[in-house]
Amino acid sequence: MKFLFQCILSFFVITFYVSGKKDEKRLLLITPDVGQDRLNRLENQLASLNSAVQQQSQTIQQQALTVQQQGAVIQQQGTTIQQQSTTIQLQGTEIKQLQYAKGTGSTYIIWGRKQCPNITDTEQVYSGYAGGGYYSQSGSAPEYVCLPPDPDFQRTSGNDGGRMYGAEYEGNFFGTQDEDVPCSVCRKKTSTAMLMIPGKNKCYKGWTIEYHGYLGSGYHGYAAASSYVCVDSHPEYLNAGVRNDEGKLFYSVVARCGSLQCPPYHNNYPLTCVVCSKV
Repeated sequence: MKFLFQCILSFFVITFYVSGKKDEKRLLLITPDVGQDRLNRLENQLASLNSAVQQQSQTIQQQALTVQQQGAVIQQQGTTIQQQSTTIQLQGTEIKQLQYAKGTGSTYIIWGRKQCPNITDTEQVYSGYAGGGYYSQSGSAPEYVCLPPDPDFQRTSGNDGGRMYGAEYEGNFFGTQDEDVPCSVCRKKTSTAMLMIPGKNKCYKGWTIEYHGYLGSGYHGYAAASSYVCVDSHPEYLNAGVRNDEGKLFYSVVARCGSLQCPPYHNNYPLTCVVCSKV
């Protein structure tokens, strides 16, 4: 085919007219060498274009494969994250189960109530009677205690050294004058810490409220020392306990300005309190 083309080119003469004169003719002769050279150049250009197209096609295929592989990696990572999230949830459940099984948790006393707060994961250890040292005896122990309703005795006599008395509300702040004070010992099963905060009626961020109320203590002018406790905001009293027997006394606690900064505190305002737990 190429040979036939060369032969045709050898005898093909292009004739055209210049400046409108028929008698003046020019001959344009395409020789075989010129035609072959042009054909070679076209073939080379076509080969180069084909090569470039093939390279670009390969590049696109490789990029598509890379995208597909990256999509598979992302999908696998999403599956891994989901599995890790499930594992964390299961571990949290196992920790709570272990806390129940091993008997962890924190205990606290709610003063002025016969029952523990009706809160999830809270159990009542016992309901008892508030007590402590006598208010006017200088050797009395300072703290309040929650005495159980079913004491165990082994001896029937002993020396008259330390003494334990029941407790009464004084004044009408917590309840009627001279009413006897109940208490309950409670256990929060899943907590790791328990805190009583004076001057607050709600917990700080990250803590859970167990109960709130008003701060209580002994009278500042009596001989016996006392401690601060949190009396529930809706205090109860023991039945048949309105006789004035004194003993360990509960008074409200007010702020006194001076070395105590006012504001934020206010002189003679009763102080609130809250008991908070943390898991």
